[in-house]
Amino acid sequence: MDIVRKEELTQILDEIVRVMEGAKEELLELDGAMGDGDLGLTMVHGFTAVAEEIRALDETDMGKLMMKLGMKMNSTVPSTMGTLIATCFLKAAPAAKGKTQLTLADLAEMGKGAVAGVMERGKSKPGDKTMLDALYPAVEALGAAAAAGDSLAAAWKKAYEAAKDGVEKTKSMQSVHGRAAYYQEKSIGRQDPGATAVMYMIKGIAQAVQS
Repeated sequence: MDIVRKEELTQILDEIVRVMEGAKEELLELDGAMGDGDLGLTMVHGFTAVAEEIRALDETDMGKLMMKLGMKMNSTVPSTMGTLIATCFLKAAPAAKGKTQLTLADLAEMGKGAVAGVMERGKSKPGDKTMLDALYPAVEALGAAAAAGDSLAAAWKKAYEAAKDGVEKTKSMQSVHGRAAYYQEKSIGRQDPGATAVMYMIKGIAQAVQS
């Protein structure tokens, strides 16, 4: 896979669903310790709905597709994490507007839009022990890979490794947002559920583009 069109995006979403299903129990356990305890279910439910939605759409403009998929995620999973994942779709869309196929450079720009959107919507920044601690380093790795002329597969592998490293680093952080913030110092030592969910999302993309 060298470029991403609607067909490839459909395959990517299917793989994300498969990865999320495999990670569901882990996400439920992580979220149950300091959150609502439903993260694994909401991620499977949300991405399944999005994967079904793309098949129902005739649209081939990748920007318009991302907007519609973001709105579907938002209406399907009306939770904090669902809203933030929807924001990723919606804020990535402008960089894909008018394009029927996306290069690695396009995807890197879309990633930057997603990061900026999450920071604005969640009033958070890297280091706050949130999903950004996986998303931000992954997008940075993607941009560096694009600048180096890497293949799509190599770039997303690097993005996944960066996200995985980011998740590991959340263990030493203290939560400052959401329900987990109530635990203060007790949140130190636990990896962030949101960052873990993003890591698995990126793992799904990385596995799909290998094919």
